[in-house]
Amino acid sequence: MAGAGKSQESQGDLPGSSRGTAPAADQPFDDVLARRARLKRITSLGQRTGYGLYLLSLVLGAVGTRWGYTPLLSTLIAVALVVGSMLLAPSIVMSHGIKAAEREERE
Repeated sequence: MAGAGKSQESQGDLPGSSRGTAPAADQPFDDVLARRARLKRITSLGQRTGYGLYLLSLVLGAVGTRWGYTPLLSTLIAVALVVGSMLLAPSIVMSHGIKAAEREERE
């Protein structure tokens, strides 16, 4: 009985399950694909957050240019750029790796 619940939980990690589509009946559950889908979601979140922090630093820079820079504003701009870079760089590298693995698998 416990194994049945585990398989249902695991199927929630399938790439198509987040869109409400069930895997094909002839396709067995693949742990590698599930892990890849999870990493894809994480890298997507990292990229969105990193680019969002870059945008925030740009907006804060425009605010500073218009109304003057304060030490707090300068610190916020620097923190947004540093944290955005720390999130964005590994996320971009990981997404390229995932795309390469998917492309290799198709060929």
